[in-house]
Amino acid sequence: AAPAAPAAAAPRTTKVRYGPYTIPAATQTEHGELPNQIALNVQKPCTNCYITGFKPNLVYADGSTANINTGPMLHHVVFFNSRQDDTVCRGSRRVMSSGNERIESVFPAGYGFRVGSTDRWTLLYDLMNHGHEEKTVYIEFTFTHESVWGSRITPVTPIWMDAGGCATSAWDVEPGQPSTKSRTWTSTISGDLVHMRGHLHHAGIDVLTTNKTTGQVLCRSVAEEGGTPEFIDHHGNTEISNMPTCSGTPLGRINRGDTLEITANYRATDHSHHGVMGIMVGWVAED
Repeated sequence: AAPAAPAAAAPRTTKVRYGPYTIPAATQTEHGELPNQIALNVQKPCTNCYITGFKPNLVYADGSTANINTGPMLHHVVFFNSRQDDTVCRGSRRVMSSGNERIESVFPAGYGFRVGSTDRWTLLYDLMNHGHEEKTVYIEFTFTHESVWGSRITPVTPIWMDAGGCATSAWDVEPGQPSTKSRTWTSTISGDLVHMRGHLHHAGIDVLTTNKTTGQVLCRSVAEEGGTPEFIDHHGNTEISNMPTCSGTPLGRINRGDTLEITANYRATDHSHHGVMGIMVGWVAED
């Protein structure tokens, strides 16, 4: 008799907390902040697995959501794999990230990025506090994943498109006029782009990535501010509450040598905004 085909890998959900982190209280003129802290060799949700989706959050010890209506803000969080080189810039590979929008990413069925047994994850995080008393919080990610054994998943490679460039992600926006910033990257890989997610700061309008070689807009994410009460602080100030993701099989084709361009659009009304960002992370099924 012919040997039986291996059983398909069973999907799993794993929730991982990082922390605790205590954010200083805001003053009368400045937010409290833990700026760009680094944690080495942090916990992975699994090994020899494919991550097929993730949902970021910031929570208190009891599991309730910590957002700007009670003070804390997930300014940004980035996971690096120190055992692999980044696809776009020099340094460790950036595999996923989020800002305070905390949007869930779900890859199309049959796709995921691999986590190997020797991979080492580094966590870069920046946390802020709108409230006038210190807050202790945890960064929390809920991962969906499955084992590589018996899996039919097609692996994907992350690409980090950053309007600020490789040296720094941040720039300033002056009040009273629109502000647009773009950056190009010549692709070093070929494959199908299957998922993208965007990140902007307060006063951001939208961010998009275009394949300039083919003329195709690969993904455009339009920002929403203050869409629900937890994204409005005690002064009535709003933060980004939604940045819709793009998924497709594929969203578009990328060939080695194609020029990809990211463009971030802002409009500051009554005051300048310092250190804004325009980022899109995509995942490509390489040929």
